This record gives sequence, C-alpha cells and structure tokens, in this order.
Amino acid sequence: MELNIGQWVVIGVCALLILGYIRGYFYNRQRAARITAWLLEGLKPWGQIKSGEKLPGMVTGGRLEIQQGTPPLKHVEAVFLLAPRENPLFWVFYRLQGKRDELIVWITFQSKPEQAVEVSRKGDRQFENRLKATDKPKLSLLEPAHGLQFAVEEKEGTVLAGKVQSFVQRYHPWIKRLALRPDKPHLFLRADLQAVESSPAGEFFTALSELRK
Repeated sequence: MELNIGQWVVIGVCALLILGYIRGYFYNRQRAARITAWLLEGLKPWGQIKSGEKLPGMVTGGRLEIQQGTPPLKHVEAVFLLAPRENPLFWVFYRLQGKRDELIVWITFQSKPEQAVEVSRKGDRQFENRLKATDKPKLSLLEPAHGLQFAVEEKEGTVLAGKVQSFVQRYHPWIKRLALRPDKPHLFLRADLQAVESSPAGEFFTALSELRK
C-alpha cells in the first residue's frame, strides 16, 4: 500500500514525538539523579534525610526532607521540579512561558524570625498580594537591587533584613522569590535550579541556615 504525502508527514511527526519523548525521559532521569545527589550532599550535615511524598500528577522531579534538623534548622523540605522534556510540545510551551527547572525550599527554624522580609522578581503576584495583606504585619518597600524587589517589616534592633540583603547580593542570579516570616515554615525559597546547582550544595544550605543565626 502506497502512502500519500500527508500520511508520511503524520508518520514523521509521530516518529519525532516518540524520539523526543525517549530523549527527554532519559535526560530528566539523569538530571534527577544528579540533583538528588547534589541535594543529599548539601542536606547531609543537617540531619537524617528522608524521601518526601511523591510529587502530584505527572510532575517530574523529587522531594527530600529532614524532620529533625540540627540547629538552627528544625525542619527542611526541598523539592526540585524539572521541565516536561518528555513531551516536546509541552516543553516548548513551558519555555515560552519563561519557565525553567526550579528548586523550592521550605525551612522551619528552631526559633522564628524576628521580622518579615520578602524578596522577588518584578511582577510576582505573591509578592504583590503580600504587600496588600491587611491581616499580616505591614511591609515597607526598599530600593530594588540586582533586579529584585525588597519589602521588610520595620522593627528597631533587628538585623535580619541586612542578612537577607547580603545573601541576595551573593546569590541574586538564581533567586526567584525568598520569604522569611514568623509563621511556619519560616523560610520559603524559589530558585533557578540550573543556576543554583553551579554552587556547592554545602555552601548553599549553610548560607540559608545563617539567615537565622
């Protein structure tokens, strides 16, 4: 049976999608293994590490957790999310939205931070909603720096905002959002995974712990 041009085009597109799926699947598996090893290296000094709950749906990535941390950390949860490279069409749409592989970290410290501090990229809705919140301590905007917005709860005798500014100065290329607050979890961080993994994992988690010392 001879195939017309349209049928050959369909076969070709299907073949490309299958090859793209196979390539993306194995690339993400290798990348997940590298990121897991990187996270294990950074988290190891801070307590016993456990695999967290499975990520929902078809999300590719992983979750590690420390339930009884070494001071000043009490609880740590680290989640990495990988772009959907298994599906070339979804991956293109993902990239067109400006999304990349991400690292998300939640930390509960042994003692709560003495003031609230928020840092984000311009246009972050959570940052904007936090500024408008009336049921939480009022935040004041500081001068933007390194392409990031800053907002702090004004309190006398506190040094946390200065620590955050020093942290941001060091790691600003990969920060998407950073929040410190009295409510648990005390710290929330979203970061560009490809950028952050270029730094030693031990230094990264030590720097995060020093925000509460």
